[in-house]
Amino acid sequence: MFSEEDQSEEFTRLYRSCEAWLYHYLLSLLRRPEDAEEVLQETAKVCWEKFDRYQRNLEFRAWACQIAHFKALNFRQQRKKAPLTLSDLFFSKVNEEAVVLADKLDANMEALEKCIQRLPAADRQLLDLRYAPKGTSKFAAEVLGYSLDMVYRALSRIYRLLYYCIRQTLGEEERA
Repeated sequence: MFSEEDQSEEFTRLYRSCEAWLYHYLLSLLRRPEDAEEVLQETAKVCWEKFDRYQRNLEFRAWACQIAHFKALNFRQQRKKAPLTLSDLFFSKVNEEAVVLADKLDANMEALEKCIQRLPAADRQLLDLRYAPKGTSKFAAEVLGYSLDMVYRALSRIYRLLYYCIRQTLGEEERA
């Protein structure tokens, strides 16, 4: 079906798209960055080993999250020396909520991207300058020849437009 190279490229693309999310999810469960990193590495290994069984009609992040969840549970059981402060029920509830919140965040990000594309070119340029790596409002003002106050007012207006556009876009998607 897929060549080994195609499968490797697909796995890499899918895993990288959710790796940071998985790390933060594990960090919320394990609380120590070094523990989250260790479990993340184990998760990546298992995901790769089981990738040939991944059903393409399922969302990859949810599939990988389940693997991370079980790896984190296993990690906790192996570390019995340290007192457990969270119950397994709590652990499961956090897992469920994390997947739901991630879906909502994805929907919000998609709506934001659509709404940004609907903005006039000048507004998009201002956002690009402000949110470029190391960009600031002061930098945007200097490049555009505006006062800093003008940039703040324009950004405030743009944020308000984006907020209402996102709400409208998400509302339309819910009705569809």
